[in-house]
Amino acid sequence: FGEVRLGRDYTPQFWNLTVFDPFGTNGVGTSQIQNSSLGGPTQVRASNSIGYFLPGNLGGFYGQAQYYMGENLSNTANKKDGNGLSLRVGYANGPINAALAFSNTKFLSGDIKTTNVGGSYDLGMAKLMAYYSQDDIKNGPEGKGFLIGGLVPVGAGEIRLAYSTYKVDTVGADPRSNKIALGYVHNLSKRTALYATYAHVSNKNGAAQSLNGSVTAAGDNSNGYDFGIKHSF
Repeated sequence: FGEVRLGRDYTPQFWNLTVFDPFGTNGVGTSQIQNSSLGGPTQVRASNSIGYFLPGNLGGFYGQAQYYMGENLSNTANKKDGNGLSLRVGYANGPINAALAFSNTKFLSGDIKTTNVGGSYDLGMAKLMAYYSQDDIKNGPEGKGFLIGGLVPVGAGEIRLAYSTYKVDTVGADPRSNKIALGYVHNLSKRTALYATYAHVSNKNGAAQSLNGSVTAAGDNSNGYDFGIKHSF
């Protein structure tokens, strides 16, 4: 009958960002949409959630629904801060995987609505990946961006590459951040792999996004590197 999850968990709106990101939202290669998003505190995880996943025998169709709650006094104006509902539906069969997600999270400062759609296609010699995401704050700015990238098998390893951009629509400036990321994973065995990643962020119109927790001025650029080893127990 599917699966029920309770507690703190990934939100449906986050799943598209990580599933269709060649870097899986890990390290400096993480999509700029994830780093710049106006999606608020439930962009990745939500506490106090009740989630349901459809069973896996629906001919490739999959989906989930999640309701999450903030932690506020019931007699205050912001008692519904952090409450939200999110849905995700998709189809995966053979080389094709595509999904659409929507969420609405309530805040006294302005509700946040997030909509994203993503997909991938496995050509054998490469897997192409892309998605589009939009965040709308009620009576506030709107942010939107997209990612295109892919995974390319090379011998015992895999090349990862992605271009992502995120723009905030404001009165006047419309700051934008663009990121290019290139990585390589070399599998030493089924459980152990070496990896390296390079990423570069460029800012325009007053944006000041950076990598690896560094600080940069508006309009400046930022570079980041990952080197490591991964072992699955």
